[in-house]
Amino acid sequence: MSTTIPTLGADVPAPTDTAGAAGASATTSTATSGASGFGMDKDAFLRILVEQLRHQNPSQPGDSQQYIEQMTQFSMLEQLTNMSEAVQVQRADAAADTAINLVGRTVTYVVAGEQGGETVERTGQVESAEFGPDGPSLTVSGEADVQLGAITEVR
Repeated sequence: MSTTIPTLGADVPAPTDTAGAAGASATTSTATSGASGFGMDKDAFLRILVEQLRHQNPSQPGDSQQYIEQMTQFSMLEQLTNMSEAVQVQRADAAADTAINLVGRTVTYVVAGEQGGETVERTGQVESAEFGPDGPSLTVSGEADVQLGAITEVR
């Protein structure tokens, strides 16, 4: 029984031994659950390409055009990943700048009410900004951990 390894454009025949097919399946399932938001990271993409090369039939080598296309796709994936990381850094920097610029300003913000689910608006002066792994938070008139998203007005 001949199996194929799914690719990003074509199927490449895999060997008929069960160990090779199992290894290819494991690689494919790992690749589809990659760490990036695109469903596959660049390391998973390279693992698939290496598995294709390792399991190709020597008497029918793969089409060089397919490999060029796959390397182009890899390059595009790598650039998208780099752009995504740069945007995330810029977003974090912008949030930090916003928090710093709010210190000393009067803001109105929303907090959860004491009685089940209703929200309450509060107003106060921003005393400080704290920076944690989840982004910046503010201390407003003695109330800590006010998130930037809770602010509805700045005066």
